[in-house]
Amino acid sequence: MRIVQQAFSMKPESIARGTAAFADMSSYWNEKSGVPGFTYMVTLGMPQGTVAISMRADSMAAFSEALWPMMADAEFQRLSNEVNACLSTPSEPVMWQLMHAAGEMPSEPSTIVHQITLRSMDPGALGWATEIADYASSVIGRPVVVGGTTYGSSNMSTPANAITFFTYWDDAAQIDEGGPKLLMDAGYADLQQKANGLIDPGFMSSVLARRSN
Repeated sequence: MRIVQQAFSMKPESIARGTAAFADMSSYWNEKSGVPGFTYMVTLGMPQGTVAISMRADSMAAFSEALWPMMADAEFQRLSNEVNACLSTPSEPVMWQLMHAAGEMPSEPSTIVHQITLRSMDPGALGWATEIADYASSVIGRPVVVGGTTYGSSNMSTPANAITFFTYWDDAAQIDEGGPKLLMDAGYADLQQKANGLIDPGFMSSVLARRSN
């Protein structure tokens, strides 16, 4: 499975207008494209006024079949331009290949998603990522899914050879209960130490987002 994400950070003076334009654009995408887009308000880890869309497809080919007709759709382009006019920086799409699921991945994203992204420095990083995802899921009792991408650059917010972890929460009370368990778990701390030499210590992104559709 592929997950395609795109975040949109609005200029401070355009948050209300940009968020409304984003809702119109994503609604039109969902009406016309055939690939559902799940929309989010980013609550922690990115600038205020950041919204995002996440889409799932079985393959890159399946997503491309939905994307290219929309790129030629005049109304979708008009709605996209309304969003672009409100952005503080250009948005960056990223496509993840799902590599491993610890626990049962929900059929669609949960109410709250916590996403941690790291940059791998060694092929062994993926094995480490699956191990720590399995351990974290066993401690918190929630699904943790591992994805990877070879697309990106040092100029993008998601670099090439990145690994990401999606943790799916139903509500904030689950985070209150599960989060401290993981932070205080000695086995989890030991697994984090195993990342030395596998993960770039200079890059980490940790984002919490709440679904809005």
